[in-house]
Amino acid sequence: MKARLGYGLVALAAALLGLAMAFWQADVPVLERPDHWLQDWQTAWRGPLAPGQELPLLLVRVDDAALEALGGRVPDRAEIARAVQALHAGGVRAVALDILLLPGGGTAEGSAALAAAMKACACTLIPFSLPDDGEAGAAAALAPVQAQALARFEGDVALARSEAFYRPRRLVAPEAGLAQSAAGLGHISAKPSSDGSLRRDLPVLRLDGKVYPSLPLRLAAFARGADWSRAQARFGAEVSVGEALRLPLDELSRIGVNYYGRSGSFDSVGFADLLAGRVDPARLHGRVAVLGVSALAAGDHLPSPFDARLPGMERIATVTDNLLTGRSLVHPAWGGAAELAAVVLLPLAAVLLLASRPLGTALLLIGAGVLVLLVAAQWVFERHYLVFSLAPPLLALLLATLGASALRAGAEQSQRREAARRLAASEQRYALAAQGANDGLWDWDLTAHEGAGEVYYSPRWLALMGLSGEEAGHAIQAWTLPLESAARLAFEAELQAHLDGRSQQFHHVLHFNQGGQERWLLARGLAVREEGRPVRMAGSLTDISESQRLQRQISFDALHDRLTGLANRVLFREQLTHLLTGLPAPETGLLLLGLDGFRALNETHGPVAGDAVLTELASRLRMTFGARHLVARIGPDQFALLLAGGDSAPTLARGVQALLQQPFNVVSPALRLTAGIAWAQRRHGPATADELLAAAEGALARAKSGGSGQMHEFDPAEQLVEQSRRWLREAIDAALASGDQFQLHYQPFVRLADRSLLGFEALIRWRHPTKGLIMPGDFIPVAEASGQIRAIGRWALLEAAGQLRRWQPLGFAGEVAVNLSGVQLERDVQLLADARATLAALGDVPARRLKLEVTESMAMANPQRSAEVLQELARMGFKLSIDDFGTGYSSLAYLHRFPFDTLKVDRSFVIRLGQGREAQEIVRTIAGLALALGKQTLAEGVEDEKQAALLAQLGVQVGQGWLFAKALPEEQASEAIRSVPWRR
Repeated sequence: MKARLGYGLVALAAALLGLAMAFWQADVPVLERPDHWLQDWQTAWRGPLAPGQELPLLLVRVDDAALEALGGRVPDRAEIARAVQALHAGGVRAVALDILLLPGGGTAEGSAALAAAMKACACTLIPFSLPDDGEAGAAAALAPVQAQALARFEGDVALARSEAFYRPRRLVAPEAGLAQSAAGLGHISAKPSSDGSLRRDLPVLRLDGKVYPSLPLRLAAFARGADWSRAQARFGAEVSVGEALRLPLDELSRIGVNYYGRSGSFDSVGFADLLAGRVDPARLHGRVAVLGVSALAAGDHLPSPFDARLPGMERIATVTDNLLTGRSLVHPAWGGAAELAAVVLLPLAAVLLLASRPLGTALLLIGAGVLVLLVAAQWVFERHYLVFSLAPPLLALLLATLGASALRAGAEQSQRREAARRLAASEQRYALAAQGANDGLWDWDLTAHEGAGEVYYSPRWLALMGLSGEEAGHAIQAWTLPLESAARLAFEAELQAHLDGRSQQFHHVLHFNQGGQERWLLARGLAVREEGRPVRMAGSLTDISESQRLQRQISFDALHDRLTGLANRVLFREQLTHLLTGLPAPETGLLLLGLDGFRALNETHGPVAGDAVLTELASRLRMTFGARHLVARIGPDQFALLLAGGDSAPTLARGVQALLQQPFNVVSPALRLTAGIAWAQRRHGPATADELLAAAEGALARAKSGGSGQMHEFDPAEQLVEQSRRWLREAIDAALASGDQFQLHYQPFVRLADRSLLGFEALIRWRHPTKGLIMPGDFIPVAEASGQIRAIGRWALLEAAGQLRRWQPLGFAGEVAVNLSGVQLERDVQLLADARATLAALGDVPARRLKLEVTESMAMANPQRSAEVLQELARMGFKLSIDDFGTGYSSLAYLHRFPFDTLKVDRSFVIRLGQGREAQEIVRTIAGLALALGKQTLAEGVEDEKQAALLAQLGVQVGQGWLFAKALPEEQASEAIRSVPWRR
């Protein structure tokens, strides 16, 4: 199994590496090189090709001889004009200049002469450049250049892929007068490979929404006399110019350059010879001429499969001839799928061969497969000019072959080592067995005494069987002397079956009583046969009594509690499951009891006393209820009774409580214990044993939460409540982890005198992805009980600090108040750490603009410690507010020790303002107290103008409530800030 997994992992790893290479080739240049080498090898293997003869090309070389004749300089435009005139006079079909005729690159007279020559010729094509560097759109394209753009193009997806490979950023145009005089223009831009060679040509490139042809494409179309207005492109598929010219494109809208041979493969004339009139006009007639620089000291040169420095003009000629003769190299549309299939299938095939065939055969088949693949690739390369990316599948195949071979070699070596180790261990084992075996040995010669046979019994055999040498004698019947009749018959039948050849080995367990003890002996033997007849049989006798007794004990312990001897949880669950099969009675279930304070008992009196209590209680339960009910110990201090149909759980529970009323005389003085008792039955809803156990345990937990000695019957409604709380706890953890479910909404509080905005109280909201909006009252109590409120509170503090920073650019200078939980105040160390983190999150926002609110009852729960914590928060710079003031039990002796800045009047007083003077006087007293202490008073729950006016009369400075605004999401709160001065 491990070997299969290893081979599978090797195939998978090799395929993944091949796929990674295939997908990343375009982005990682070094990964392209193996494919380039393979293509160069294919080209070299094919050998040189002759250029086409239907529309033959002629190179006009500005070579070293021409440079020497021109005094070491390149030809100027006047001299190029003379060359064009000479070519035209010789009857060439078309002339392409592989020279960028940039503005300012020559004298005005030279440019004029060249323009006149090109206009007279009407067959001269010149280049422009579409580089992929520099500033985009640096200059507008000339009208003659724009006129070369293809009339139609399509394939936006393929175009996007091709532009990821090469995307022009600007146009470098020739001099305007020359462009207007040319018969056609084309770009000469290309993207070299990582080794500097140009294996791909870019027939069409898009810039500013227009698609421009390459110079070879424009020259080939012109040479064929094609109507350029019918030129169109389908990116990733083909370019066509009517019916005269059609060339396929690969998925990146490229064509492969099919190089013909070394430099000089094309017919050529020297530039100097042409100007001097030394070229026979017959060599020019009907030719497609390419004029460019081939001198080593000038012009561009690039490597090819045949030549380390192929002149750039010869590349232009090669691509043009490829187009004219249909010999461009193309990666077919289905090639990518075929390559990916090869990347996956070749490693798999190699691994399968190496896993199932002899190593030499497998490697030979893999080599043959590679050879077939290369031959097929070479055949389609030479016959159909198709190229494929062979490096990724070959690399994957190589890695798979190496990995599987290494894995196979390692496995074979490991097997050899293991076989040697086993052989050595076996030899050692049998040597030790022969020296110190504790087994009895016996040897039966079936041919002795005229076929009656004679048996040798070793002294150890006699001791194990409890026989003397005289009693045993030499007869085979000695085996059956201690056995009862049924056991004797079974032994004889098993022995005869082996002698008759119906079993491979004699193997029988003898079970008998010896000296009042049970004995189990294992008899083994093997017969030697001659001509199909047994002639000798030998074997051993092993005492397995202890292992059999141990097996019995293990079987018992697996289903029983070792301390009390009662059934354990496994056996209890099996019996409960059995009762629930078919149509169980509604009363079927279990009663569960858990001792109160058992851990404290163990700590006080020690574990020995605790074990004695458990043993005594188990004995009482077994004696009282064991006749009708299965009694089990299912936990450290938990016992269970199985309830069948007709049982009254409350009656049983009272009976158990009566047992516990008797003292436990395990220590002095005797102990009196109580226990929580709970029960769950089929009628309550649980249908399986696990569900009933869980229900009873939940009910027991509720019984214990009510105090000592309590009883509780399972209630399905309580389970639903607990499930809801558990769901909420898990959902809160998920919300905190996601970071985007909790939100703060902001309720404004305003100055009652002029209704100006002073700040906001941050109120938490929970946007659950499936439950929608969950209000704080539904999850905050659960979070406080579980301790999750600390993480929620930390999040709220940091979020409020971040919000204050986000409001800084809006000019907001007010406060944001955040409520603290009582749990946070109790965990003062963590709260102070969260406060320091909040200070860091505030950045340059003053800490006094973040107000922390605690309720009056929270502060008074531990007033001395609360005062210390609040004073530390105040020293950090935070403002403090006492919420719900007037509803708790503040002592004025402590009130002055709390460094609060604001007293918040509880909304219960605000609601009752219109019902009489009592609430008004309370509010007036609170406001007066705050005024005397120099603090601010804020009333919450203000819902109408009458309340607001009355609060202002009573001395309250600040109001908060629906009269001014509800709690607003961040966007609406920000809008409220922008509407300064804020009024409502």
